[in-house]
Amino acid sequence: MRKREWLASVFRFLRPVVLIDLGIFALVGLVCRLGGWRTAHHYGNGLMLAGVVAVVVGISSVFGGWGLTRGFDYQYARSAGEDTIGERTKRGLKDMARSYGFSVRMTVVGVVSYAFGLVIQTIFG
Repeated sequence: MRKREWLASVFRFLRPVVLIDLGIFALVGLVCRLGGWRTAHHYGNGLMLAGVVAVVVGISSVFGGWGLTRGFDYQYARSAGEDTIGERTKRGLKDMARSYGFSVRMTVVGVVSYAFGLVIQTIFG
């Protein structure tokens, strides 16, 4: 992979991470403002909690579709189709990569939020 393609793929990965984190920062700030928690320590706590929630959502997404894809109707439809074993395997790997990709992205979002909360608490704590 050339350097330009690698940078483009990194940018495609990081763009949603930054946008989601900015949304989390704003939402936590709004909740702190409306809840009457006006210190930086409370804001740091909120960011750390939001980071943990983001990681849990990411990890849960891996198992989220498991019951749906393991049902009898789904399995029968996949095995009774005209696809070859290779095509079924490719589709299964693509589905797995999609769910793990979201999990990795949300884990990065959570770690960034948690780290910012920890830094805020350390500085202003």
